[in-house]
Amino acid sequence: MLRDRIDDALDRAAKQIGQLARQGDDVTAGRAALAHYRTRLALPMRVAVVGRISSGKSTLTNALLGCRLVATGVEELTYNVNWLRYAADPSLLVHFKDGSAPRPFTLSELEQLTRRREEHQSLLAGIDFIEVFFANDQLRIYDLIDTPGLDSHFGADSQNTLRFLGSTGQQVRDATIAHARGADALLLVFGRSLSEVDIAALTELQGPGLASLSPITAIGVLTKIEDYWRPGEPDPMTSARRVAGRLMNDPAVKRLLYDVQPVCSKVGAAADTFTAGDLETLAALSKLPPQRLATLAGRGQHFGTREYADVSVPADVRGPLFRLFSGWGIVLAAELIRDGATSREELRGQLLERSGMARLRTLISAHFGNRAHLIKLQQIVADLRRPDSTADRSMAAISAEVDGLALNEHGFAELDLLRDHYQGLLSLTGAEAGELLQVTGEHGVWVTDRLGLSRQATLDEMYECAMRRLAYWKDRTADPGLAGRTRLAAQSLRRSYELLVHHIGEARRHLELLQ
Repeated sequence: MLRDRIDDALDRAAKQIGQLARQGDDVTAGRAALAHYRTRLALPMRVAVVGRISSGKSTLTNALLGCRLVATGVEELTYNVNWLRYAADPSLLVHFKDGSAPRPFTLSELEQLTRRREEHQSLLAGIDFIEVFFANDQLRIYDLIDTPGLDSHFGADSQNTLRFLGSTGQQVRDATIAHARGADALLLVFGRSLSEVDIAALTELQGPGLASLSPITAIGVLTKIEDYWRPGEPDPMTSARRVAGRLMNDPAVKRLLYDVQPVCSKVGAAADTFTAGDLETLAALSKLPPQRLATLAGRGQHFGTREYADVSVPADVRGPLFRLFSGWGIVLAAELIRDGATSREELRGQLLERSGMARLRTLISAHFGNRAHLIKLQQIVADLRRPDSTADRSMAAISAEVDGLALNEHGFAELDLLRDHYQGLLSLTGAEAGELLQVTGEHGVWVTDRLGLSRQATLDEMYECAMRRLAYWKDRTADPGLAGRTRLAAQSLRRSYELLVHHIGEARRHLELLQ
């Protein structure tokens, strides 16, 4: 396994550093670097949620986690970076700008630390970032970093908060970029009107601030889709998918993002947080004629402030439901209930599917998680190749071992192959491009996933399939008409199948020895 190979390389470096220490070298930097890299490899992936102010980042964060954890909205927020991490016992750890010791808080105090409060001005103004420790299944897979925003120019309400905090828009933007730079992967959030979606935010993210931005490490998320629904219109996700498709056809976007996923994040968040009482209310509303319910829900906040003779649910109950689900979410939930989703679990599952949240969760864990150690190794290599990183012999020892591993790690060639594919630089057939994604682990990292076989496939079936595909790519690499990056891609795919054949062959031999 790659993790084992990385550990072996760092172990060899540790032995060399020990020898240097016995020779009288100062190995402080090398030992610190080794400890840092080992810790980084052991921890979950770090995924940063990045976008403009009010693009829906915090709502998306809550939806991904399936709980109401991070404060949402624009006015009165303190623009903190919230680093969400798994722990069995919930707690907070506040880090300060002046470098003073982090201070613990209870999870119930997160609200007052992320919203402007006059009585806590000094405390709030001094916060650098907040670590939130919480028992959550998604956080077992990856840490989630909720950043404040990329804008350097803010509206009047935001400027008031910035003055309260003694901060500037540029400082907020710099904090976002700093934490995004330390992440392994990025979710780039866009909260624009469906008629005005553009790639301006992507343009801002190019350059040294986020040099790792690529289809391997970045997914775009088009949020607030439910906000653009109007009564009488079809499912807003339909038009949102068309918008996302147009974005992904733009070469500038293809060079930076793996995909753009539309998500009704408010509906996705509601799917995991609505109560049994909310279900009863939705069931009562589902008895209204669909067109009538759509008309009422389309009136926005008035849906929860006015009484209607034909509506049995009072306004003071409808109001909180509207704020939780949105108008479209209420109409969708009522439709699903009429179609038979009468239990909480049935409705939850269908809301997650229809909102796009289920697909996004799967995409994050599959696309990022399937190559977590490879992405981390890539970042360690980049760190060690900085001009000032090998100033002493202990750091040079680590660099030599890691570089040696990287040079022989075919996974890096597969990353380059994926990057070339997403940037449209390869001349492959549709079937060949699909096979490229499959064998490089985009659909799963098991051997059967890479070969497109059932998980129940036998070793003989795997071997025969791998040999058949290897023969195909051997022929392709021999094609004199193949040139440039496409030829290199064919050679890389051939090598991928050679490695699969080798590993399957080894498994067969071990099995024979046991019989």
